[in-house]
Amino acid sequence: MLGAGRFVPGTPDSPETTRVKVRGYSFALLAATPGLLLILRLLVEKGAYLYAALHGTVILGAVLLFPFVILRPSRMVQAERYFAALLVVSAAGFLSMYARHPQQIIGFELLGSILLFIVAGLLLVLPPRWSLSVSLVLLLVYRLEVAHLSGQDTAGLTLSQWVNTGMFALLMVGVVMRETLAQQAERVHLLQEMALRDVLTGLLNRRGFEEAVQALRVDGRGGTLMVLDIDHFKPINDTFGHVEGDRLLEELAGVLQEQADLGDALAGPGVCGRWGGEEFVLYIPQPDPRQGLLTAERVRAEVQARTALRRPVTVSVGVSAWWPDEKLRHAFLRADEAMYAAKRAGRNRVSLAPDGAALRVSAGG
Repeated sequence: MLGAGRFVPGTPDSPETTRVKVRGYSFALLAATPGLLLILRLLVEKGAYLYAALHGTVILGAVLLFPFVILRPSRMVQAERYFAALLVVSAAGFLSMYARHPQQIIGFELLGSILLFIVAGLLLVLPPRWSLSVSLVLLLVYRLEVAHLSGQDTAGLTLSQWVNTGMFALLMVGVVMRETLAQQAERVHLLQEMALRDVLTGLLNRRGFEEAVQALRVDGRGGTLMVLDIDHFKPINDTFGHVEGDRLLEELAGVLQEQADLGDALAGPGVCGRWGGEEFVLYIPQPDPRQGLLTAERVRAEVQARTALRRPVTVSVGVSAWWPDEKLRHAFLRADEAMYAAKRAGRNRVSLAPDGAALRVSAGG
C-alpha cells in the first residue's frame, strides 16, 4: 500500500532552508577565499609543504561540497557534517604546526584569527551542543600554546588573549541565540502544519484544504471540485474493526495525493484533503468538470483495483465545476449532491453535478 503523503515532523531542512543556506555559505566562501589563498601562499613560501597540502585539501573539499548539495539538496545536513570535519582537521593542523614551529611559520596573532574563522564555521554548521564544546577546546588549546610557546611575556599577551576570547564568546552567544530562535520558529511552523493536517491520513483537514485552495485560486481561475465517499464504510468498520477502517482511509488518501500531484497537465497540481469521516475532497485547477470526470474515474478505478485482492472496496464520487469568485460551500453542495446521486444509482460510480446540463452518471466497470 502506498503511503498517504503523511506529514513527518522534525525533517532536518526544508527546501527553502536549504536554498537560504546555500546562498549564505556561498557568500561566506567567496568572502573567505582571498584570505584562505593568502594563507596557502604563506605556507608554501615558508616551506611548510605538508601543511600547505592539508590546507589546500580542506579548501578543495569545501568547494566540492557545493555540487554535492546542489545536485541533491537533501544532503545539506550531511554536507554540513563533512564541512565541520574539514574545519576540525584544519584547526588540528594549524595548532600542530604552531606547536612544532612556534612563531616561525605563523605568529600567534594570525593563528588566533585562523582559529576564529574556523570556530565561526563550526558554530554555523554544527548544533550548539557540538560546536560549543569543540570551540571551547580549540580556544583552550590555543591559549595554552600561545602562553607557553610564543616567547612573549604573559602580561604582553593579556590584551590579545582577552580580545580573542571576547570575540569567541560573542560568536558563541550569537549562534546559540540563532539556534534557539530557529528551533522556536520550527516549532511554530510544526504546530501550524499540524493544525492544518488530518492526523490519521496526513492529508489536509477541512481548514487546511480551504486555505490551500484559496491560495491556488488567487488568479481568479475556475476549477473542478470532487467529493468522494467510501461505500459501505460503516459495515467494514463493524465487521473488520477500526484498524482495517483506518487502513482503508490511509489507502484512499494515498490515491488522492497521487492524483492531486498529477493535477492538470496545463494548470498544475491540485489539492486534496479529508473533509471528515470517510468523506474526502479533491480540487484540480481544470475549469471543465467533464475533464475532471476522467480524474474522478481514475480515482474510483484505482481504489477498486488496490483493494480487490484483500476485500473489494469502492468509492462514490461527485464532480462539480467550481466557478471563479464562487464560494467553496456552493461548489461543495453541488459536488456532494452529485456524490449522493452516485450512491443512489448503485454506488461505485462517478456523477457529474448538473451545472446547467443534464446529470451524468458513469458506472464503474
